[in-house]
Amino acid sequence: MIRTPVMPVEEGTQVFVDATGRRKRLLAVMGFFVALFAALYMGVVGASVVQASDSSLTTKATVSTSATASASASATATATATSSSAS
Repeated sequence: MIRTPVMPVEEGTQVFVDATGRRKRLLAVMGFFVALFAALYMGVVGASVVQASDSSLTTKATVSTSATASASASATATATATSSSAS
C-alpha cells in the first residue's frame, strides 16, 4: 500500500473562492430559465387538461338494428361462397 503524506489544512483558509461572482450569476440565470420553462410547461399541461374536459365528442356512435342493403348483399355472398367451397 502506498502512503502519501497528508498536508494539514489551515483553519480559515477557503479551498474554492469565486471572487468575481461570475459562477453565481451564471447559476442564477440558468435557474431562472429552468423555472420559466417549468412554468410554461405546467401552463400548457393545465390548458390541455381544461380543454380536454370541455370538449365533447362531435360524432356519437349509433347502432342500427337493420343492416343496409349493401351489407346484407355482401354477407349473403360471403355465406354462399363459404358454403359452396366447404361442400
